[in-house]
Amino acid sequence: MQPEADESVPELAAQPDDEPPAPAPPLSPQINFRANTGGTPAATLASMWNDSDRQRIRGRWQELQAKFLDDPHLVAGEAERLVQEAVASLTASLDARRSQLHQQRASRGVDTENLRASLRDYREFLDRILGL
Repeated sequence: MQPEADESVPELAAQPDDEPPAPAPPLSPQINFRANTGGTPAATLASMWNDSDRQRIRGRWQELQAKFLDDPHLVAGEAERLVQEAVASLTASLDARRSQLHQQRASRGVDTENLRASLRDYREFLDRILGL
């Protein structure tokens, strides 16, 4: 016996302009920095990281990928924690640079040329951030 169709709820038919969702980008074994619109080179973006943190995070990521088949659930949790650590490390690095720029501006003085140099430094830093 067929269940009765509920005529009060119209069926949604696929429309010709409906498109399937775009596939997720492939995962890379390395952290890949690409500038979105600013054209900031990857080397410049990488310089925003503490070298030892960057190497440690890359090494742990490679270890996680190698262990995935053995315990996917555990590795997914460890990957989440690694991303949290990476964000914290990057945030600390960005904040240290921001503080350095503040100290430089304060020590330069208030004449126009010194302020221009500070503004240039802030622009370069902001361009790097926006290139993430």
